[in-house]
Amino acid sequence: MKTQRVTLLVSPEDKRRFKTLADDRGLSVSEFVRQAIEAYNVSSISDTRELAALTRELRRAMPAMRRSVRDAVASTNRTLASIEARRRAR
Repeated sequence: MKTQRVTLLVSPEDKRRFKTLADDRGLSVSEFVRQAIEAYNVSSISDTRELAALTRELRRAMPAMRRSVRDAVASTNRTLASIEARRRAR
């Protein structure tokens, strides 16, 4: 396999972190970075953007969803209390 060099500039802290992570896995830093890129699956950027948009939409919808669940629980509790009151009245 023919290889080519890629120069990547990172902070000294990131370099130490990459080295530590690679050492912990018994890999070279280059192999660690290759595996990390493969795991990230860079070709799915559009999927990542779509997921981020869906996540934002869900976060915006959550307060209304919580209110709906609280209202449903309250309504159910009222109905159950009414049923129990009728049962006791017999």
